[in-house]
Amino acid sequence: MSISSVLTGIILSILTFVASITAPSYVAPVPEIAKDDFVPVMRFVATSDTHIEKLGDTGCKRTSAMLKTAYAISDADEDYKNLDAVVFSGDLTDNGKKKSFYAFAAVTDNEIREGTERLAVVAKAHDSYTYQSNSLKVFSEITGQEPDFHRVIGGFHFIGVSRSDTMKHYSKEQIKWLDENIAAAVKENPEKPVFVFQHEHVRDTVYGSSKTDGWGLDVFTDVLSKYPQVVHISGHSHFPANDPRAIWQGSFTAINDGGLAYYELAVDGRNGQFPEDKDRMSQALIIEVDAENRVLVKVLDVDAGRIMREFLIDNVAEENKTKYSFEARKAKASAPAFSDDAVLQYEKKGSKHYITVPQAEVSEDNEVFVYRISVLNKNGRVIHKDWAFSEYFFADKAQSITFDGFMALGKNLTVKVSAEDVWGNISEELEINI
Repeated sequence: MSISSVLTGIILSILTFVASITAPSYVAPVPEIAKDDFVPVMRFVATSDTHIEKLGDTGCKRTSAMLKTAYAISDADEDYKNLDAVVFSGDLTDNGKKKSFYAFAAVTDNEIREGTERLAVVAKAHDSYTYQSNSLKVFSEITGQEPDFHRVIGGFHFIGVSRSDTMKHYSKEQIKWLDENIAAAVKENPEKPVFVFQHEHVRDTVYGSSKTDGWGLDVFTDVLSKYPQVVHISGHSHFPANDPRAIWQGSFTAINDGGLAYYELAVDGRNGQFPEDKDRMSQALIIEVDAENRVLVKVLDVDAGRIMREFLIDNVAEENKTKYSFEARKAKASAPAFSDDAVLQYEKKGSKHYITVPQAEVSEDNEVFVYRISVLNKNGRVIHKDWAFSEYFFADKAQSITFDGFMALGKNLTVKVSAEDVWGNISEELEINI
């Protein structure tokens, strides 16, 4: 064993000990989960974008809380108490420094119990800011894990692909390796899901992956499209995992795992839209598989300790799946609706006008995405337009939303507000004269 390996082990042991004695007191909540006929035979946690900078920071605390809650959920399950794996899909660190990788390793080593495998991929993003292509070597030296992996856990195949050791995102060798490994997994049992992990979304799958959204790559599209059994899990975008568009099905299944850092979304074809409380993002997936190879995905709000949404994938091996295609769900979705007694509230502070709208209601498998406001003068001309997020990405979202204050001259102004769902359906307008 080399001197550097010994030093790495000593440092990690010390940091793990420090993590254990400095971890904040936290009683993991057990979210209410309705009892049904789904009995797991395997369970794992998936998240990404922990953006850890140093031991004890917000990323460490949320990672710790996520693991405690996942174990609490497992321990409370009378049918299956195991947590078989925890998988992190890149941007483990905020800057790719050694102290950040050490902190990631320490907090996960401290929280993960024996019998649970820790798996992670390294991103050509924040993880590579400091050491570039050598970030793979740094990760492996500190964690003792390979950046590309193929493991069989509970009888199911887990395949992860990290950035390449070149200046490219991925190499031709990695594309070939992924193809061969998925093929081998499918050959073993074509009825089982094959879980594939990558930092970036696959282009034109989940919300956040389109060219305008800006967070998708198509380098693996041809390979993945050959295997309907693939359940591809990724992060990178920081788009919410409880958004109905966070799961997509076509030639395979793709899922956005949310992440533990900050929210970003795209509105009207423009990405880089950050909610005011963007740093409250704390999402992870609790994923279970039953004996019939059904996959149950539970979206966890880590800070709130609540399950926000569930997706049941009961057609994993089916070719050209439509259950979670955008087209099929958009066609079934109805527009949001305000309650019969809903009214707009108005307040003036200084020279600015403030409008508050009550949350509208939506049907199952839908969310109000944004509220849109228009202000018309007495001649009917629109003099102000804006939008505001519904905050559907928080488990404890507010009962009403207040638009940013606007300035408008004149009297007899008419304000109109509508609710728009994630599929683009628009409600009837609420109206107030000010």
